[in-house]
Amino acid sequence: MRYVPYHKLGGTPNLIVDGKANDGTVLTLSHWPASGTPAVYKDDLSAQIVYRYLERDSATPEAACSVVSNNHFDEDGLVSLYAILNPQAAAEERHALIDIASAGDFGVFNDRESARVSFVLSAWANPGLSPLNSGVFARPHPEITAILYDELLVRLPKIMQKIDNLRRYWRDEDDFLTRTEDAIEAGKISLIEYPEIDLLVVRIEENAFATFDREHCASWISSVLHPMAIHNRTQRMRILVMCGKRYEFYYRYETWVDYVSRPLKKRIDLTALAKTLSKLENGKCRWQFNGIDDIIARLKLTDGEETRIKGDDFLTALKSALSESDASA
Repeated sequence: MRYVPYHKLGGTPNLIVDGKANDGTVLTLSHWPASGTPAVYKDDLSAQIVYRYLERDSATPEAACSVVSNNHFDEDGLVSLYAILNPQAAAEERHALIDIASAGDFGVFNDRESARVSFVLSAWANPGLSPLNSGVFARPHPEITAILYDELLVRLPKIMQKIDNLRRYWRDEDDFLTRTEDAIEAGKISLIEYPEIDLLVVRIEENAFATFDREHCASWISSVLHPMAIHNRTQRMRILVMCGKRYEFYYRYETWVDYVSRPLKKRIDLTALAKTLSKLENGKCRWQFNGIDDIIARLKLTDGEETRIKGDDFLTALKSALSESDASA
């Protein structure tokens, strides 16, 4: 089995991990929704699916193809590819590799070293942090993906073994995770669960601790707290973060993939709630919901504005929208 970049597959018979099949795909091993992954292999992470495949019977007719690929780069994809290409070595490091994939995809880990490895892998894909030549990131996305896999598939074992020597790539992220964990322990960040609607409310004291400066971040949330500190403490999949006059709600990534280890509540379309909240802002700013099909579906104000809505009123409206929709589902 050998890795071939997704954009170079053409019609070559192939196996796809953690991504989308193409016309030449004979088997998909992915937790993406509607991926076509056989039920016998399904699991929460693509890496776990690959291990199921290798354990059950990798000598199936589909295994006769000699090419494997993925259409995007992330930690779960890297671990999945590595396991397919190096099944014996991957079997020996199964627990650690799955933990790395989980840290990267779900923000949940058992071993802190797994989180640190995921930080290093993420840094490689970040133009501002990567040891790769900056010109790499000026290339088209498919080429960047291919370069990252070419570089990291051979380096992954050494990264795991020498993680302490790579401190410059994980130190800042790890320190921010520690500050968030300490703030939770000190009561500067409170976590309140509403299990009946699968909601966690995270309230942050303003200026409780030093924030983390991130560029091109999908949300301000990742600058005021480390999501791993939250996700590692709760099974709730609907998260509301409140800091001063900034609120944001999101559905975790687990609710987008084909998650099978336990039943999860369906994502609720909050477009109508966004319109109601916008009216309460009296034209000062607008709420938007990016849709249940987005990988991370968010209800938030546009342009990072501060809300005029009281926190308790916002929470009541959100809980009502979730409760009513759950009841009718």
